[in-house]
Amino acid sequence: MGMKRGVIGVVGFAGLWVLLTAVLAPAVRFGVEAMAPGVFPFARIFGRVQLGVALALVPGLLFFWRQDPRRFLEGGRWKGQGLRMGLWAGLGMGMLGLVALGQSGLGVRRWGGVPGLGVWLGAGGAGILVAVLEEFFFRGVLGLAWWRAMGGQRVGWLVGVGAVIFAGAHFLRPVPGAEVGWDAGFLAWTRLELWAGAVNPWKLGGLFVAGLILGRMAWAQGTLAGPIGLHAGWVAGWKIAEVAWPEVPQATAGWWGPSLEAGPLPFLVLLVFALALWGRPILARLD
Repeated sequence: MGMKRGVIGVVGFAGLWVLLTAVLAPAVRFGVEAMAPGVFPFARIFGRVQLGVALALVPGLLFFWRQDPRRFLEGGRWKGQGLRMGLWAGLGMGMLGLVALGQSGLGVRRWGGVPGLGVWLGAGGAGILVAVLEEFFFRGVLGLAWWRAMGGQRVGWLVGVGAVIFAGAHFLRPVPGAEVGWDAGFLAWTRLELWAGAVNPWKLGGLFVAGLILGRMAWAQGTLAGPIGLHAGWVAGWKIAEVAWPEVPQATAGWWGPSLEAGPLPFLVLLVFALALWGRPILARLD
């Protein structure tokens, strides 16, 4: 496969994603309002439709690229894959714990005790769900599969592009505005946080570095097991840390926190980890 097939796939996917989301979002909003009036804002409904349409289009994109999704989890036996996921998940949780501990020392958080079993189970379930969906899409479909569809381009270039897409995708939510009418879905695409400037630069920078880390791991290991584990650890660690180290009431927001995902402190933790990881050799063989 040459570069043409890879580019056509991405462009076609993006075009269908925008069009179908814009058409379906108002219809879904109508159905949701009929069942639960005033409960779910249109921005949230639009985001869920975005995700659903993207996932629905993935099989067609992989078929067009002649890719087998099972390849993304190759690279070792299932027992070894599970162990790898668990170890990376522990590291991801530890990184969030380190940020929360640092903010506790700076006085914007305080130790609230070990969370209950329900918190751990809920955080773990959410972490696994988010990690599997996002890693399969961003590092699998728009990473390993795209690289093969492009005919084998420079890995560093692809990891960088993937990190930009990964960071920007987290701000593809419309800001509040006129949300009635058949064209609400189309208007929502013009009112995204990215275009409206409602983006925290520290969070955007942290997501970009996180995208570099996860992309680099996928290439260094030749499998999504490690990225899924680390990503799940980040999501679960964030939820657990919010309970274990609650914010101090009336804490003044600044570079020291209390946000666990935006600010120089979490960004520095990600950056140090990225620099430590970057020198590892790439072992992936996808030909």
